[in-house]
Amino acid sequence: MVGKFNLLIVSSRLEIKRQVLRSPNGLPLNTYAAGSVAQAEDALNMHGICAVLCDERISDGTYHDVLALTTDQVPKIKFILPLTLGGPDEHREARRLGVAEVIPSRFEPTDLELALIHAIRGQNAALHAAA
Repeated sequence: MVGKFNLLIVSSRLEIKRQVLRSPNGLPLNTYAAGSVAQAEDALNMHGICAVLCDERISDGTYHDVLALTTDQVPKIKFILPLTLGGPDEHREARRLGVAEVIPSRFEPTDLELALIHAIRGQNAALHAAA
């Protein structure tokens, strides 16, 4: 894998942040955390974020608000959404909006690790193609 991968965790729930920070064993990650849309926007502007892991709902909005912050970013930011509400229709809608990975509720650490591995591999492939 090439270099470090900057991951932004956008969640109001401390347990989600803890689980995410604990689970990606051996992955080349720099992790940043935000608890609001405003904090997420600041992190996106400051840290060269490669992927965003975002809760459906956060203290001052929803994943839609954070996703809107990433749509014009170059290179494209991978957006990972653990969905706890809604069913297949909400999964399809999230993908239609540009979410790269949808993780169903009560996800296991391996679900998260696989989503991050896909995002890292995609970034590395894009870097090699550009070289």
